[in-house]
Amino acid sequence: MPDLTKNVLEDMNKQLDRIIKSLNRLDDDLIWKKMKDSMNSIGNLCLHLAGNEYQNLISAIGNKPFIRERAQEFNSEGGISKDELSSLLLRTRSESESILSVLSEQDLKREVIIRYDLEDWNRMLRVNASG
Repeated sequence: MPDLTKNVLEDMNKQLDRIIKSLNRLDDDLIWKKMKDSMNSIGNLCLHLAGNEYQNLISAIGNKPFIRERAQEFNSEGGISKDELSSLLLRTRSESESILSVLSEQDLKREVIIRYDLEDWNRMLRVNASG
């Protein structure tokens, strides 16, 4: 495994450990609390992190199917426990590690395409592009 990949995975795993330790200190209700209507909850951010990692690493780099409901990551208001969120983040990371750990130096130089649904693209850029 190239040093770059090893270093990136090491850093990603340190950050994930911090996230999970932080989740474990909170109860399920607090994870889904929004301090303001315009803000996201911790649960929303965990879903978004897992979605981003899946989209960018597993789907784009790993050539796995693009499966993501980005809007739902932000619209969810609960029903997922901190243990389930932790499991989702860990499963996503495990899948990412299996993809990244076999990349060669040549793989690191190839261009990848990050796919977005048109609705998500419009929402992120605050435009109304048509397909």
